[in-house]
Amino acid sequence: MFNYTINAQNSEMKLTVSGRVDNEGISIFQESLDKALERSEEKAVLDLSALEFINSSGIGKLLIFYKKFKNTGREVVIDGINEDVFTLFKAIRLDKLIEIKR
Repeated sequence: MFNYTINAQNSEMKLTVSGRVDNEGISIFQESLDKALERSEEKAVLDLSALEFINSSGIGKLLIFYKKFKNTGREVVIDGINEDVFTLFKAIRLDKLIEIKR
């Protein structure tokens, strides 16, 4: 099961996700990213600390979100990530594209 919340304070939006981005959770993950894109905050902080798993489709959707958000002159940061997902992101060098705070 996949869940998300979006909270905002000043010019910063925090998207907190939990669960698994797999074949079942991918549509809700897309919904969360679409809602985040519609917002006007200057910075998106993605809290992935409770994200248990993300498949290649989820990574693709994350990259599209990153590109669209950055193209509007805004900033994306990952703040909180579990060890397994971090290892995956490092293996595909996603940590070189998106700032990851641990």
